[in-house]
Amino acid sequence: METPISHEYVTEFNPQSYLRSYYTGPDSEDRFVTRCMVDALRTMPSDLLTLELGGGPTLFAVATLAPYSREIHFCDLLPANLNEVRRWLENEPDAFDWGPYIEMTLEEEGLSATPANVAHRAEEMRRKVTRLLSCNALDPAPLGSTTQTYDLVVAQTSLDAMSATIEEWKQVMRNVSDTLVAPQGRLLVSLVSGTEGYSVGDKTFPVLPLTVDDVRQGYIEAGFKANTLQIETMPAPDARDYVGLIAAVAQK
Repeated sequence: METPISHEYVTEFNPQSYLRSYYTGPDSEDRFVTRCMVDALRTMPSDLLTLELGGGPTLFAVATLAPYSREIHFCDLLPANLNEVRRWLENEPDAFDWGPYIEMTLEEEGLSATPANVAHRAEEMRRKVTRLLSCNALDPAPLGSTTQTYDLVVAQTSLDAMSATIEEWKQVMRNVSDTLVAPQGRLLVSLVSGTEGYSVGDKTFPVLPLTVDDVRQGYIEAGFKANTLQIETMPAPDARDYVGLIAAVAQK
C-alpha cells in the first residue's frame, strides 16, 4: 500500500544524511531506548526468533537483540536502507561505524566495553542477522506472502513515522499483530512524542504525534494483553523539537 508518506520516504530519504544527522554518538535518548530493550529482553525466553521492523539504516537495536536471539530478520521499506545495513554486515571498510553504540549497549547490560567484547558482539550481530527483507507495515501483510511469525517484533521510531492518522496507527498495529507476532509473542516499540516531523538534510518527514494513551489503546485494540503492557517515558533533552520518547512492550 503506497501513501503520500511512504512515497515521500522512498523517493526523498537519504540513509547517509540520516546517519550523519542522528547518529553522531550515543546520547541520553539512545541509552533510554537501549535500557528499555535490555530490561524487556531479560524477562523473555532465550533464543528468540526476532524481526526488526522498519529498522532504517541503523543497527543499534540489533546490538541489543543479538544475545537474546537465535536469529534476527531485518526489514525496511527502502532498498537503500537495507543496502546500508548489508554493507556493515559484510564488513565493508567504509560502512558506518556502530562500535560506539555497541559499547553503549554493553555498558547498559552491565558488561565491560573492552575492544574484545565489542568485536565479539559485532561478530554475533553479523552471525545472527540472517535475512534482509522488504516490508511495509501499512499493508495488511507487511512482509508480503511470507507466513513467518516471530517471538519478538521490534519497531524503533518507525511505526509512528508510517502513520498519518490515529486510525492508520491502529491499523498498522493490527497488521503487525495479526501477521507477524506469533501467539504469545511480543511487540516492542519506541516512539517520539510531541512532534509532527523530523528533518534529514533539507527534507522534512512527517511523524504522527502519539500520546501514551494512544500507544496503550493501539496495543489493546491489536490484541495484546493489557496486563502485560509496560510503557516507559523520557522527557526530551533541552533544545529538542519534540516532547519526549515513549517505549512500550506487551505480549500477544
